Amino acid sequence: MLLIGCGTTTQQVVSKIQIQKVKIPKELLILSPLEKPQVKNELDIINAYSLLFYKYKQCEIQIRKIKELNDE
Repeated sequence: MLLIGCGTTTQQVVSKIQIQKVKIPKELLILSPLEKPQVKNELDIINAYSLLFYKYKQCEIQIRKIKELNDE
């Protein structure tokens, strides 16, 4: 297999392809949906951003755990 980048002269040759199956617990694949925040003042905006950041960090943790399972 030959991979050629768009508009470049660099070539890479893939010599080995390996497929791995990893069992991922369901709790790592479930993301709770975000509700649309009701914003009436600056404090509500700060709370909405805080919740968004919290949910983002949860996603990061879940992705890291999935990667760790894949590395084992």
